[in-house]
Amino acid sequence: MSNPKPRLGRGLSALMSSGSARVAKPPENLSPSDVTSGPDSQHPSAADTIHQGPAQVLLDLIDDNPHQPRENIDAAALVELTASIKVSGILQPVLLRPVANRYQLVAGHRRTAAARAAGLTTIPAIIRSDTTEETQAEWAIIENVQRQDLNPLERAKAYKTYLDRFNLTHAQAAQRLGEERTNISNYLRLLDLPKEVQGFVATGQIAFGHAKILAGIDDPERQNSLAKTIVEQGLSVRKLEDLVLGPSADIIGSISVAAHDRTVKSAHIVEMEQELSRKLGTKLRIFPARRKGAGKIVIQYFNLDEFDRIVGKIT
Repeated sequence: MSNPKPRLGRGLSALMSSGSARVAKPPENLSPSDVTSGPDSQHPSAADTIHQGPAQVLLDLIDDNPHQPRENIDAAALVELTASIKVSGILQPVLLRPVANRYQLVAGHRRTAAARAAGLTTIPAIIRSDTTEETQAEWAIIENVQRQDLNPLERAKAYKTYLDRFNLTHAQAAQRLGEERTNISNYLRLLDLPKEVQGFVATGQIAFGHAKILAGIDDPERQNSLAKTIVEQGLSVRKLEDLVLGPSADIIGSISVAAHDRTVKSAHIVEMEQELSRKLGTKLRIFPARRKGAGKIVIQYFNLDEFDRIVGKIT
């Protein structure tokens, strides 16, 4: 039996291990006291830091990761981590990227914030001069997703920023992050939900499973109504599915284009609708049935000239 596909790459522990991380010299114009190779070091030269372990870097020289997907740090968790650092110190170095005369965080956002709160002036860090903006964005997503620190909406926004900034398709992003393409597509669809529904997702009142179903409905009013029902009645994902689908979803012939807006669609079906609509230059709807592999496609035309044009494309 083959091993399952690894999720989200090798993980940051592999990236930050001494065998895979190359400690780089500090940015130009920094004094020897700005970067040392360890808590007991007496300011070794920049050349020395290339071959040694994690360096101690001044916190004042570290800027936030511009690609950081987490929007908020839980206050109680930060207090707890700060207290732990005061007692035991920082056990795992952060990952930095040299930029100009300073450093940018790649991974370790919470540890850096807690170190500052604990009154530290330096932090152990691995400096990766080979880190690009793209890998910096990738690792920030991986770190947070692997540690389950992001809520579904933050994760969706992180994927969207990553795709837009580096002009990637869903498939390309999935390959680089070690994710399933449909999973990324499902998260991105959350950004099309009404703002009120997004608020419920961000605060954890609506789970990702609920949000996926709501994102498959094209009617914003119904999305809002169902979201409030979920919050007020504590509906399970299964009960929401039953409520949305209803008994009539089995009857393909009875589903009209108007009813299409009330059906739940998978990310794959949504993508296919959009792709076929673009290729044909008209509205197209796919109606999947409960029976696997069954359904129908409805292609709309608005005059005979358009009908002839569409027929010409598919014949």
